Amino acid sequence: MSTPNHPASAPPLDTAATTTGGGQLSRSLGVGGNVLITLSGISPASSVFILGGAAFAGYGTGVFWGFIIAGVISLLVALCYAELGSRHPLAGGDYTLVSRVLGPAPGAAVFFIGLISLPLIVAIFALGVADYLGVAIAGLDPLWTAVIVIALATATACFNIRTNAWVTGAFLFIEMAALAYLTFLGVIHIERPLTDLLNPQALNDAGGLAPLGIAGLVLAVTQGIFSYNGYGGAIYFAEETKDARRTIARALLWSALITVLAEIIPLTAIMLGADTLEELFGADLPVESFLSARTGDAVSTVILVTIALAIVNAIIAIALQAGRLLFAAARDGAMPPALSRRLSRISSRTRMPVAATITMGVIALIGCFIPFDVLLNATGSTLAFSYGFIALAALIVRRQPSVTGSYRMPLWPVPPVVALLAIGTIFVIGILDPAQWLSLGISTGIIAAGFLYYAVYLRANPGAIHLLEADASDDLSEECSA
Repeated sequence: MSTPNHPASAPPLDTAATTTGGGQLSRSLGVGGNVLITLSGISPASSVFILGGAAFAGYGTGVFWGFIIAGVISLLVALCYAELGSRHPLAGGDYTLVSRVLGPAPGAAVFFIGLISLPLIVAIFALGVADYLGVAIAGLDPLWTAVIVIALATATACFNIRTNAWVTGAFLFIEMAALAYLTFLGVIHIERPLTDLLNPQALNDAGGLAPLGIAGLVLAVTQGIFSYNGYGGAIYFAEETKDARRTIARALLWSALITVLAEIIPLTAIMLGADTLEELFGADLPVESFLSARTGDAVSTVILVTIALAIVNAIIAIALQAGRLLFAAARDGAMPPALSRRLSRISSRTRMPVAATITMGVIALIGCFIPFDVLLNATGSTLAFSYGFIALAALIVRRQPSVTGSYRMPLWPVPPVVALLAIGTIFVIGILDPAQWLSLGISTGIIAAGFLYYAVYLRANPGAIHLLEADASDDLSEECSA
């Protein structure tokens, strides 16, 4: 067993898990179940239709190289997550990993990122459901559709974890079938060779194709990284995954690899199979336009309803993650005791953090009433900050010899160094683009609030800091006894 790196006066984390709120999460997921829920939170189909379509309009064939480069960067970041998760297989996601490697101050900053961004992302997704479901049910109000979807998704997220794995898995199967069909439509009607995609070109003001500059290609990479985001969500379910110290890396890496392939393959097929690239990139909704041209309105309607279900599925999965983030922070004592006692409770019936999940659901409901552009700006740049903290933690984690894991990334420290360089480039591009200043400013403010919280509250409560720095003693005591 590894030695916790905190004073003897602070209880080890497995003890804290039972004393702060009572009970433990149910360790009943296999690698497959973890992957199903994680992929559901990523929602590759939604990414292809929404983010992929937007990338076509802005970056044209630059999507091909942009999303490939983004895939490489994402897999490098996934390697960082995998090693960190193997050493600290605890609920809480990025917050758990950063707080235990970089310390409580950066951990508090990352906690604030998740506390704000996860429920707001749920709100953004929910507000988009009506756009796709509206092709079958006319007259849906986006706001109240979002409220109903979040309420139902939050209720579903309170069921036991195996039920959620089955529910999200069923939705995910339908979603992946839609992507396979989209790929099929492109492959059977190939209009141009693959070599036409190797030279990045985008639509110009005259409606023709013109070379895409380096800055545009970097932005396409950024869009791809955002599109693939979510594979780190596997960490949120580490305490519910069997033999997590040895399997969580596998679940995470499979999630990342499947995501990259599930998005880049249909996007490439669409570019190869579109009648003309000018029409594809100039359409208001490029992917939907391609689909309608190849199948007609009836089949297109079915696929778009499938995308609505994929978005609902993603909301359920993100609600599960959000609840575990708040639960993990409450269990760590990273908030006042009155809140910690309530939010760290585990339901004796479902073995789920019901109070924490409902609390995050309520925050998401409130988020639906915030102007949409504010939601986008509040979440737009947080991903780059989170990845930066993860890559930095992976760069120095091997300086903690007392905290061991079963997975060590290949070619260390190359993956975290390359990831940090890529993230730094994204920040530079963002700073040079005035359109990104508001998003960067809000994200910087969120992080500053986290550091301020550490300075004002956590430093005055050293017991909480000791828990934040604690190690997971061989995947928690429950797994040892299983």
